[in-house]
Amino acid sequence: MLKRRGALAAAAGWMIVPAGAVRAQAWPSQPVKILVPYGPGGAADAVGRVVAEKLTALLGQQVIVENKAGGNTIIAMEAVAKAKPDGHTLLLGSTTMATNVALGFKQPFDPLKDFQPISTIADIHDLIAVNKDLPIRDYASFVAWVNAQPDRVRFACSGIGNQPHLWGELFCTRTKLKMEVVGYKGSADAIRDVMAGHVPMVVDVVVPTGNHVKQGRLTGICLAATERSAICPDVPTVVELGMPDLVSSAFFGIVGPAGLPGPVVERLNEMCRTLLKDESVRQRFAELGFVTTGSTPAAFLERVRFETERWTKVVKENGIKVET
Repeated sequence: MLKRRGALAAAAGWMIVPAGAVRAQAWPSQPVKILVPYGPGGAADAVGRVVAEKLTALLGQQVIVENKAGGNTIIAMEAVAKAKPDGHTLLLGSTTMATNVALGFKQPFDPLKDFQPISTIADIHDLIAVNKDLPIRDYASFVAWVNAQPDRVRFACSGIGNQPHLWGELFCTRTKLKMEVVGYKGSADAIRDVMAGHVPMVVDVVVPTGNHVKQGRLTGICLAATERSAICPDVPTVVELGMPDLVSSAFFGIVGPAGLPGPVVERLNEMCRTLLKDESVRQRFAELGFVTTGSTPAAFLERVRFETERWTKVVKENGIKVET
């Protein structure tokens, strides 16, 4: 009887398949949204739109970007954490998945439990640059100059508690250089004050700061990467300077709500890895100052864990407090 049923099923053109495979074949059944937790027009928005464009072609279904800024990215993160786990609502996750925890922000979700990491997409590395009129031309003269100052040297950053600020504090601890932060509302204001001589140095990501270094308006000191940047190729890396433990960057990656079906996660991860091999994508990211990455879901989760532990230690050791 069972053999007869199997024969009839085969003749009818259908076979019993695992439920997970059915879900994978059915997805995506409607447009996919990628929530970008920043406003339109910035580098993060550009990354999200490049990914959305390429995923649209690869999936054969429209992938759209929805900007949902606010709450230090918590608003967008909450929306995705509470979304139906069917693969149609995703997030362009960022370093705030780790730094918000490190800073003790109250969040209506657990970044390590309420999201399904899919793949890292790109990193943008930290950079130190100084006013071009200072008697500093390289890392050695920078250290000598800082140590010669009677008071603590101030460094500008684009915001207290953001990733470049935390890396700046880690840099001070690692090098034993006495410096203190001056927080601004954005990179543009911080860079402008450094170029005007009101603050001697800035700690920021490689874009936009690296563009000013390349054009001779600032002097680059060191880049927190393993390889030099095409944006400012004359700036040495922390690895070259003998400090590989200071490699650091802000990261971006695709995540979904916890509970995504395994086949959907696998397919999304495969698509992300495929688009990151596209030379036009790599070139566009390079222009924005990003380095393409790509990872397994497990490696992405481990990255978030590592960054959370790293920045939590920095916050505690330096008594950093930020109000949401």
